[in-house]
Amino acid sequence: MIKVFGLFILLGLFSGFCGKSGEASAKFGEKAKFSQNAPVRFDDFTLTYTGERRVISDLPRQGKSSYWEFVYFDFKIQSEKEEQTISWSSGTGDIEPTAFTIGAQNYELELAISDRIGRLAENELIIWKKY
Repeated sequence: MIKVFGLFILLGLFSGFCGKSGEASAKFGEKAKFSQNAPVRFDDFTLTYTGERRVISDLPRQGKSSYWEFVYFDFKIQSEKEEQTISWSSGTGDIEPTAFTIGAQNYELELAISDRIGRLAENELIIWKKY
């Protein structure tokens, strides 16, 4: 019994050195869950949602006394050789993917609605690898 217990302890310690702790895995073209400061590992890079920010434009909305307010969702992307921050926003309502490049490869990040899959949950995204 003690030997079995010791084996479980060793396996538990060893597994802690395999991969980064708390890092989820995801595949291109499939829904992936995300939350703030929780890395999501794709084959080519790691994506981390860093939070949202609000920006009020200096142009008033047509026919209204209020100004446009944009909500940006910021993501940090890290590969072995590169790091960058990208932002996604629904803007004025025309929801489109955010394009980005890591190395020589192009990708698109979708939130809210996917052109191919449909509506996404509040904490879901899809990364498409562009060929």
